[in-house]
Amino acid sequence: MLNIHLDLNWVLVFFLYYFRILFFLIPQTIFTFRVLPTLFLAHLVFALTWLYIYVAPPPQGVPVPQNLFHLLVLITLEAFLGFILGFFIRLIFVFFILFGELINLHTGLAMANLMVPGLGAVGVFGNLFRVLGGLLFFLMGGLEVSFYGLKLSFETVPVGTFNPFVLDFKVFALLLVKVITIALGMAMPVIAVYIIVNLVLALTNRLVPNVNIFFVGYPIYMLANFAVIALLTPGLVYLSGHLIERYLKMFTDFVQSLH
Repeated sequence: MLNIHLDLNWVLVFFLYYFRILFFLIPQTIFTFRVLPTLFLAHLVFALTWLYIYVAPPPQGVPVPQNLFHLLVLITLEAFLGFILGFFIRLIFVFFILFGELINLHTGLAMANLMVPGLGAVGVFGNLFRVLGGLLFFLMGGLEVSFYGLKLSFETVPVGTFNPFVLDFKVFALLLVKVITIALGMAMPVIAVYIIVNLVLALTNRLVPNVNIFFVGYPIYMLANFAVIALLTPGLVYLSGHLIERYLKMFTDFVQSLH
């Protein structure tokens, strides 16, 4: 007769790992339910849970829930920590989308949107720079660093020991400000061309009133901004790679500061 014995403490640890990993993947654009089939995502999280339990084993004395409410609190805290780490990674892609949307706004393509799984309606340049940023992210080992940071979180904050009150939420506010500021700074050449073209067209309209400035202006907007983007693309790629490298270093430092 086959006897199966399950250690309840091990089952508890497995579920705590599972929910931290699940909510780490959900905020990221490439692991959402709209991008990956739900069954595949569930199997992926299950396999990663097995892997992380043996790569970053839990310490002795994991808190044992006294009742169902205590169990729900532990699971919620693990999910919250995983979501914070996943959101930290997602901000890289948000940066590139924001940069592209600023360019859309000043090239006359603000109304041209694409439906992107997991993101919804995204502008043409927003999607273009999202893809380029994602390729740079993978090329520079961003996926490996993000999963290494997740492993590091199990070492610095073992399951069942996370205290949300030790988090400094000012870090996220400053991070959002930096993301918006850098995206705006990178889009400034396109914005400057937009202003210059407007001034030239306004002056032309005053000097040559017979010219249909609305008919001529739109193609000039697009051609001028496309030329600037084409000229700046090599520099933008280099600068983006440098920013991703620094951001990934910031991510690992943030995980290490959680203990």
